[in-house]
Parts: sequence; C-alpha cells; structure tokens
Amino acid sequence: MKQTNNLASDYVSELPNLNLHKQHVLVRVDLNVTRNQDGAIRNDFKLKAILPTLQLIKKKGGIIVLLGHCGRPKAQENNLSLEAMVAWFECNGFTTTFVHTAAEGLTRLKTLKSDIILLENLRFFKEETELNQSFAQLLAQLGTYYVQDAFANLHRNHTSMTLLAQQFAPENRTIGLLVEKELKTLRNLHNPKKPFIMIAGGNKPETKLPMIEHLIDKMSAFLPCPALVFALLKVLNKPIGKTQISDAAVKAAESFLIKAHKNNLSIIWPIDYLVTTNTFEKPSGCFVTKVIEDSQVGIAFGPETAQLFKQSLKTGHTIFLNGMSGNAYYPETLEGMRIVMQALQNSNATKIISGGDTVALAQELGFNEMTATFLTGGGSTLAFLSGQVLPGLLALR
Repeated sequence: MKQTNNLASDYVSELPNLNLHKQHVLVRVDLNVTRNQDGAIRNDFKLKAILPTLQLIKKKGGIIVLLGHCGRPKAQENNLSLEAMVAWFECNGFTTTFVHTAAEGLTRLKTLKSDIILLENLRFFKEETELNQSFAQLLAQLGTYYVQDAFANLHRNHTSMTLLAQQFAPENRTIGLLVEKELKTLRNLHNPKKPFIMIAGGNKPETKLPMIEHLIDKMSAFLPCPALVFALLKVLNKPIGKTQISDAAVKAAESFLIKAHKNNLSIIWPIDYLVTTNTFEKPSGCFVTKVIEDSQVGIAFGPETAQLFKQSLKTGHTIFLNGMSGNAYYPETLEGMRIVMQALQNSNATKIISGGDTVALAQELGFNEMTATFLTGGGSTLAFLSGQVLPGLLALR
C-alpha cells in the first residue's frame, strides 16, 4: 500500500502488482444491497462496483474468498443470507461456492475449484461487531492476501475491517480498485467549485450531522431533508408530530445550527411535508401538510418543497447528495425525490451522489449515470470529507 502522507486519498491499490496465481485472496466487500422482503436482489449497483477488483484477481489466477455483510440482522435471518447472491455472481462469470461458516470454508478450502468462495453474512456472527481476535485469526486462515474493497464500511471498526487486515503482512494487504477509485473522487470535494450545495437526508442524524458540520465552511447552501431535518426543527421548537428523534440527534443538531449561524450558511428549509398517522417503516394513507400535527409522522418533503429545492439547485456548480427523502419500499413517498433527481440530472453542475440506497433510488428513477458520479458509501463518504480517520484504512498502514 503506497501513501505519501496521512490523507486517505493518497492510498493506491497494489493489487495489479501482486502475484496471485493459485493464491487464496480474502476480499472484504460491501454486499449490503437493496433487497426485497424475500431476499431477492432489488438493485445490484454495489455488486457491479466490485466487479473490476474481482475480475482482476480472477485474471491473475487468484481464488477469491469473498467476505461481506447485508443488513443489521439480530439473528441468522434467511432473507439476509448471502446464499441468494450466488446466482448473481454466476451470471457475471464467476463459478461460486457458498459456505455457511469460516470453519466450513477452512475444511473445504483445498478441494473447492470455484472462482469465488462466498462466506455467509458476517453479521450473522456476533464476533464480527465485537472486535474478536480469535474470529479474525480464523478468517485469516482462509487466504494469503487481504484486499479491502468495502468502501461503504471503511468507517466501521469491525473485526473483518480492522483486526483481520492486521493478520497479514503489509506486503500482503492492500485496498481494491473500488476503494482507490472512490477515494480519488472524494479528493476533489476538499476544494469544491462554488457555489457548493449539499442536500442531505436519511436516518441517523446523530451520526450524519457532526460530519456534515465539518463541511459548513465549504457550503454555499444546505438543503436538509427528512428525517435529518426533523432533528434540526426540534431544536428550533418547530412541530414534528410524533416523529422519533433521539437526544443524541438533538445534541448534534444544536451544534450544527450554532456553527451554521456563525458561518451565515444559507439553509433552504422544506415548506411542506408528506406525513402519515402510521409509522415511517410502514406508512399508509400519506398526505401533504405544511404543519405536522401531534398525531402525524413525517415521511418526506412535499411537492412545493420539491419545486423549491429544484430552483435552489440551479445555482450550484458542485452538488453533493447524501441520503434521501421517503421510504424506498413505498414508491408513493418518493415523488419529491423524483423531482429533485430530475433537476439534478438536467443540471450542468458537478454532481456526486453517495450512499447505496440513494444511488439505488437514483437508478430506479432513471438517473443517467453518465451525468454524475455515484459513490457506494454514505457514512464513510461523510466521515472522509469531515477529516475523520477511517479505521478500515488505518488498519492497512
């Protein structure tokens, strides 16, 4: 792994230089793709993104041991098993064998003749998120090399992201082609061409807002979307109904608004909302309102806000979209995003859209990939741009 200083953007993949012939190569990837309730793949953007790395390893004669996760399972949930992905890899030119555990993979390793040995969802095993040294050592026995190509998870300090990498000598570990590509793209956002407009939404405002706060001095305007906007509105004592906002999110929102005020940041607030009397996870009977009542839950921004955002985006030379408004499983909640995406598509600005779910939505709405840059990571993108050290990269030094 080559680097000239501590900036993550200086990492270069050594994969093209490695002798991988007949070697088992552990490749940590992000398999957290959008799936239907039955587990079927709904959008394969993240899978296509890792193909260059996998194809290069295969071309060099290596055998891929593929490690990844999907979702946040509380147990071994069948609809989140990675076994359903075998067919996708087969259709894309890789003979693939699925193994349920690392121990099973180790037992069968020398007899398997597949291009890919796909291990079960890492988050089915509690050791993955507990930084378990024994689990890291067990996984390490599955290969001679370690390749980190899970860009979307670089900000996670999990066993397969950090401890596993450290089981390999420096010359036997490197980033993959996807991580190299996306870090290179993000380098340009350190000094974006202005006006620089950011539009951000999605859940977990307590983690997103502190990272976005680091970008305030670069922004010309900020367009907050649900559910992130509700944390900001709660601090301002604006009605958000029974929309659930954590104390941590409120604290993060307070800090953000203080710095935004000091920097005279232009915040373009939504002026109407799509709400339900049910829940965000299962919205029904949605309707538009300008004021969210006590019995209502905010789902997305409304049609007037969509037009307001559309006009605001026309002024940007660089536009960064992270997160979305609405529930991806309920198309009726995505009409506002459809309008915003269309405005982005027609813009001549430099456009970066980050996060697997956000990119998947952009594609479902017919976004032309030739007019923007898509990034697989949401949280990792923000973490990098805010100057945080990414554990998944730090482990490779």
